[in-house]
Amino acid sequence: MIPEGMRDVLPAEAAELHAIEAVARVRFAAYGYREVRTPALEFAETLELADDDTLRGGYRLFDDGSRELMLRTDMTVPVARLAAARYRERALPLRFFYVGDSYRPWAPRRSQDGQFLQAGVELVGEPSAEADAECVALLCDALQASGLPEYHVTLNTMAFPAALVDTLGLVDEDDREALLKALAGRDYPLLESIAGNAEVGDEALRALRATLALGGTPDSISQARKLATTPAMVAALDRLVEVRDLVAEAGYEDAVTFDFGLFQDLTYYTGVIFEAWAPGVGLPIASGGRYDELAAHFEWDVPGVGLAIALERLRDALAEADSLPAPPPAPLAFAGGFDEPERVAELRRAGVGVAALPSDAAPPAPSLRRDGARYVLELAGGPPVEGSWRDVLRALGTG
Repeated sequence: MIPEGMRDVLPAEAAELHAIEAVARVRFAAYGYREVRTPALEFAETLELADDDTLRGGYRLFDDGSRELMLRTDMTVPVARLAAARYRERALPLRFFYVGDSYRPWAPRRSQDGQFLQAGVELVGEPSAEADAECVALLCDALQASGLPEYHVTLNTMAFPAALVDTLGLVDEDDREALLKALAGRDYPLLESIAGNAEVGDEALRALRATLALGGTPDSISQARKLATTPAMVAALDRLVEVRDLVAEAGYEDAVTFDFGLFQDLTYYTGVIFEAWAPGVGLPIASGGRYDELAAHFEWDVPGVGLAIALERLRDALAEADSLPAPPPAPLAFAGGFDEPERVAELRRAGVGVAALPSDAAPPAPSLRRDGARYVLELAGGPPVEGSWRDVLRALGTG
């Protein structure tokens, strides 16, 4: 038995995930990102700084000094902590990537596993639309490089609804935050309740309802512009269009669309946000966005933007598309290899994978066994090779 929300990963799937990780690492490095690894355990106060219910709801324990610890519920916050602590004096921007697990209490109703593997990047210290577009283009690049034949990326911005809410004249900051959460959750009753209690006018309430109805229709950007009544709202939409155009110039025009119904669960996002979807997988296979206020929690006021690929979901998408990476070659099963460690070592030094077995084993091909003074080598798709050890090496291409 294992805890709910956790799972064992067996050799075949582990090999597939490893191959997908390897592709992601290569593509991230091609854009100038360097790998970092943060600890699985963080001080609880570190993850609580983001003031997000999802990130606070993690597995907790205490160290010998009675300090409260938490298994990391997110990768972006630890990387922001690392950057603020160790790279404050370095030239900006900073580019980091990671591959690692995060842990949250199992919540099947929200399709949340207890442990999930991500590969992602964080671009710290660059506020431009070009930085946003780099992350979106890098996501498209990585998905294509993985062998995924079909996917789409949806774009939205948290800056537009935030600017809309700012026009409502809410006095209480708690009302503002609650209203933004209601918008993100598309919770109509809660939105109406908060707006009513805050005495939001009818015209403003209609604008809020219209924002929820925008969705991802072909004319959604023009409909959004009709709702833009302040310079901040116009600027948010202009930025979104600029990012889309830059991604198109990078060669991914057909992969990217707008969706004003897209909101992220994590509250640290402040600007452009995005998700990637693939056929046959009912959850996003990747997500990301801009989080310009996160590093300020670590007393370092620099902007940031990033992306995270859900590797297990990407694996599911590749399986659905019959595009999983080819499995590694099976090792040569050497019946009697336990009794001839010098022969086994020679083959391994020559680059041949060998699984040593007892002499009475009868493994399927590819296999090697000793028959008196001679060896019998069986390779898939060909007749057995019988002869001396030199004959075996020659047949394996190592002699």
